[in-house]
Amino acid sequence: MPESDAQRPPPSEAYLRELEEQLLAEFGERNARIERLRRLRHMELPVDIPPAYRTSAREVRTPLAREQLKRVIGSLTANRPLVHVPPAEATEAARAGADLRARWTNAALRRMDSEAARDVFGMLIDAMVADGAGVLKLLYAPDRWAGYPRRSSDTDEPAETFLQRAERFKKSARFPLAWRDVDITTFYPLEGEDGLEACLEIAERPRHLVQRRYGLITDKRSGRLIPAGGDTQAMDTPGAQPEAPNAAPRATARVVEYWDDEYFAYLVDGHLVRRGRHGYGAIPYVHAYGDQTPSRDPAKAGVSMLASMEYLIPLLDQLLTMKQNALFLYAYPTPKITNFSPLDPSLSNDGRPRALDFRPGEILPLFQGEDLTFLQWQGTPPDLDELIAQTRAMIDQAGAPSVLFGVPPDGNTSGYLLNQLINTARVSFQQVARHAEQALEQIVRLMWRLVETRIGEPVFVFEAEDDHGWIGLGPQDIDGYHAVRVRLDPLGPADDVAQGTLAASLVNARLASRRWAMREKLGIEDAEAVEDEILLDELIDTPEIRSAIAREALGQAGLQPSPTQETTNVDA
Repeated sequence: MPESDAQRPPPSEAYLRELEEQLLAEFGERNARIERLRRLRHMELPVDIPPAYRTSAREVRTPLAREQLKRVIGSLTANRPLVHVPPAEATEAARAGADLRARWTNAALRRMDSEAARDVFGMLIDAMVADGAGVLKLLYAPDRWAGYPRRSSDTDEPAETFLQRAERFKKSARFPLAWRDVDITTFYPLEGEDGLEACLEIAERPRHLVQRRYGLITDKRSGRLIPAGGDTQAMDTPGAQPEAPNAAPRATARVVEYWDDEYFAYLVDGHLVRRGRHGYGAIPYVHAYGDQTPSRDPAKAGVSMLASMEYLIPLLDQLLTMKQNALFLYAYPTPKITNFSPLDPSLSNDGRPRALDFRPGEILPLFQGEDLTFLQWQGTPPDLDELIAQTRAMIDQAGAPSVLFGVPPDGNTSGYLLNQLINTARVSFQQVARHAEQALEQIVRLMWRLVETRIGEPVFVFEAEDDHGWIGLGPQDIDGYHAVRVRLDPLGPADDVAQGTLAASLVNARLASRRWAMREKLGIEDAEAVEDEILLDELIDTPEIRSAIAREALGQAGLQPSPTQETTNVDA
């Protein structure tokens, strides 16, 4: 009988070192490409200028890459993602439970963002658009409940009182789940037929924090961290430079994290410091591509939005630098002397004329027959303006169109056509939105699994929409049901109005139902509940119900309406 997955051994230190070396070589081209595009984004690529012109030319570096990314990322993150839980059964209890889980999850995502002091979801979208792929990580942090109250067996404290104390503690303590975005250049996935099967995260982290967390000491010969009483054979980690003897302590430590669906392991400067079963039931990482391609090459599987402009923007910078330098030389031309005599005693030993001390505004004495002129371009100059316009148009087509910047293609564009152009431009980023939705669905399922299997008791979050502010979710609320849908709506207010108008037109023409219009055009997941509210509003507006409400209100106030008033209410 073959071994089951639960019986496989944990990863050894030798296996982890070999895996690290293999993945660093496999993903080296991916990381190099991402770093090049990041330099383009931050305007760090120098313009190629001939050495003779460096004194007069001024570099022009356009912020097009950064601004285009900002517009696209802002469009995709304009609205927060909404979590919807489809009811497991067509019962009122199932619908109420699904609504509770959806509200709790939306509030939990906001609280994790707040405690991370970072827009984690925004950073995921940023990486998917700018780097071609993004990574999220979700971990159970039991140390955040380190002061959990205990119930002493020596006291007669009722169970209800203890549970109230425990609930107050959980509401005031930090959230026991933590998520963060991971730099894609530090993430190395092992993908099989079923997707992500294992991964490494390799990063440089502050040495003092790592040393304290794992109880390590600093080796005086290499300056790296080693286990207390351990050897130094593992210090030659892949990709690291050899250290000189008696090197100064390094400011960072190389931390390698290994995760699969059962085991985790940590290497610090090549030494295994922690290993075991995590009990999550899944890998706590989510790897999401932005613009995904069919290629299996890690450098080409996820394509950055800047990939199409990798050579166009440096070309535009160079052309603008040439234009600026041409204007500089035109405004401040270089003087020259012509018609000088070769027998002139002012000539130098090599036969060249004397050097001019040219000062604008001052009289320059010349010898007889000499003429002072300025160097100018002869003939028809190259049309830099046309080439700049062509390059700018190619960038506009390759990246985010200018309509996303609020710039219409021409001055006479109508508002309707402009909205259509904006919607058409955003279609190219729908793949990023869809992949982000799938990534959040995996994160939400992992959150529920951790609450159900690792925490094992209700976890509270604050939601202002709730009557009491706090809502809790426990294992009995999840009960093994992990179906979830996440919707990311990158549309703006003007697009919402257009979608609502279209939905109303389809319903009035009897071409679609109200539930379909609410779900597909307005993004309302629980269309049935909204339709019930609409029917209730329509029922309240009927004359019979309004008359009954009026009689009930007058009765509670101790007043009795006259027969004339009752008749008037009914007629109304």
